[in-house]
Amino acid sequence: MIGFLEIRRRKLQFALVGLIVTLISYLVLMINGLGVGLNEQAGRALRNFDADAIAYSDRAGLSVIRSELSAETVERIESESGARESAPLGYMAVNYTRNDGKVKSAAVLGYDPGTIGEPPVKEGRALTPADANGLLADRQFLRASGLKVGDTVRLAIRLQEREFTIVGELNEGAFFFQPSVYMLRSTWQEMKYGTNAPGTPVASVVLLKGEGLAGKRGTGWEAVSKSTAFANIEGVSGQQSTVQALQVFGYLIGGLVIGVFFYVLTLQKTPQIGVLKAVGATTGFIFRQLLVQALLVALGGVAIAVPLAWLTNEGIKQVPDPVPIAFTTGTFVTTSALLLLMAVLGVLFSGRQVAKVDPIIALGQQQ
Repeated sequence: MIGFLEIRRRKLQFALVGLIVTLISYLVLMINGLGVGLNEQAGRALRNFDADAIAYSDRAGLSVIRSELSAETVERIESESGARESAPLGYMAVNYTRNDGKVKSAAVLGYDPGTIGEPPVKEGRALTPADANGLLADRQFLRASGLKVGDTVRLAIRLQEREFTIVGELNEGAFFFQPSVYMLRSTWQEMKYGTNAPGTPVASVVLLKGEGLAGKRGTGWEAVSKSTAFANIEGVSGQQSTVQALQVFGYLIGGLVIGVFFYVLTLQKTPQIGVLKAVGATTGFIFRQLLVQALLVALGGVAIAVPLAWLTNEGIKQVPDPVPIAFTTGTFVTTSALLLLMAVLGVLFSGRQVAKVDPIIALGQQQ
């Protein structure tokens, strides 16, 4: 094909265009990866809860930080919600000291073994009711702290500090922009409130499993879907608006630059197009050659950018405090498809100019 032969004979020119496509694709991918990573930092652990809805105190404004549930309220939730399964869950933020001496925070989730609040353990073992000083730590926490299963770690809240043994490793993700760790709910209650006296909160939220639970309310509680709960995490709505704006501008600017490059590249070929028309080539034939060129160059650029972005992410993960970048299959597919579409649109936009080329005028311009 003529379009492919031209790429072979003008390697430098098309390589430079391909480099531009690669860099723009890489930039847009990294922006989208940042959006996915920030969402995971905000609450991947919440999204991974084995629940269909989450019940809060009706005075908390759907904030797990402010939500406190008494034993009576938990019982009402379990009886009034109509949930097939339920599990109270506690939350608190604690501090710990890394091996390098830096003080960092972690999200502690207190649960009861054998309930839907229990996270799946990837390595080590699960907690038992006897593990008052046992801890399940997410991989992100272990990587950031430099610890492993079997090590001990001291968690501090206010003036209280307590030593725990890490008995299992999780892959549940972060919560409230902090690496998550899980402990027994009784231990959580003791650390957070220091007493089990009547009236002391026994949970922050209640996980609910069943149909039609989101939107239900009762005395002292309200239930929402996990997506609503995620959207109400402090800072998430503002963060998502910022990231979405960056993504839109990335697609818009990146797509326009790619489209304009192919448009200008097409206009530069006016004399050659005139020659082809003079020897009998149709407008449709010429247009198909230009389209093949655009797709080949754009595909090459995207094909380089995707593994480059993935390798960058893998490298970032190795540092103690990585930038929150993550990729999903959807991120790669959507970004690649949109960038290829913009390349095609650039050629389509120049199609009118191709159709208007007069062979005699084009040949005269070469004299």
